[in-house]
Amino acid sequence: MDFADPMANYVMYGLEPGSCFTAVLANDFGAAMLSSHPNNSVEAFKTLVGWMRSHLPPRAYGSYERVRAWIDLDAAERRAILELNRLIYTAREETWMALKGEEVMA
Repeated sequence: MDFADPMANYVMYGLEPGSCFTAVLANDFGAAMLSSHPNNSVEAFKTLVGWMRSHLPPRAYGSYERVRAWIDLDAAERRAILELNRLIYTAREETWMALKGEEVMA
């Protein structure tokens, strides 16, 4: 299961991750299994959920309402939450990194 791009786009930009990943985010594993690619395994879903619990802000997953609310956030609100949870650098941190010649994600 390749979840990196859909999840990164969901977390960073509020893009809908597709029916399977939306169901996982909403804690609806019946729907996730029904909409999943046949090659996806239970182990892959366990890995994805472990990643979510370790890295996502709690308000970004747990129910369809939370998923919809995350998608509906504007970019500034989402960025503030991600900065608060130390999932992305602040604009100030990115500036200092760039000045020191460190790689900064675009």
